[in-house]
Amino acid sequence: MTPVLVSVDKAGDLKLGARKCRLYKKDEVVKVAKKYGINTEKKTVQQLCGSIKSKAKNSMNNVPLAKLYPEAAKKRMAAKKRAEKKALNKKIATNFMRNMTTRITTPTRATVRAVMPMPKPQKKAMPLTKDVARKRIMAMKGLNGRNKFSLVNRLSLNQHSPRRVVRLARELARLR
Repeated sequence: MTPVLVSVDKAGDLKLGARKCRLYKKDEVVKVAKKYGINTEKKTVQQLCGSIKSKAKNSMNNVPLAKLYPEAAKKRMAAKKRAEKKALNKKIATNFMRNMTTRITTPTRATVRAVMPMPKPQKKAMPLTKDVARKRIMAMKGLNGRNKFSLVNRLSLNQHSPRRVVRLARELARLR
């Protein structure tokens, strides 16, 4: 049988090669256990994996990588410090900007209705008749006789609506 890489993953499970130990068949686990000098008689796969795990932990080299590769560890540590400093500067800047600005809360529909009541619909104005419009134009003091005659003439010829003619008369009276 080819040599098998025995390792313990982050979760603490024993791995033989790429798969977890508990996923192998018993005869495959027995072969690895015999290489470690473990008694395999009357033991389950789970018990064998536990025995291999305890033997493997004792025989593994637990030297930290930082001691093996000090230059790489220094570079990695410097990069980590730069990243932390950059994150801190960004956090300081965002806090500063947040404190310098004020937030304007947008009112929700419920608060808008509570604060500003909706205007009630007003009554529609009664339509002006030609007679009422003529009386209003004749009563205006700011108009001279010629303008009054011209506006009343527009009413009688149906050139404009009575409301529009009265509005024109008000503008002319205001200008004079």
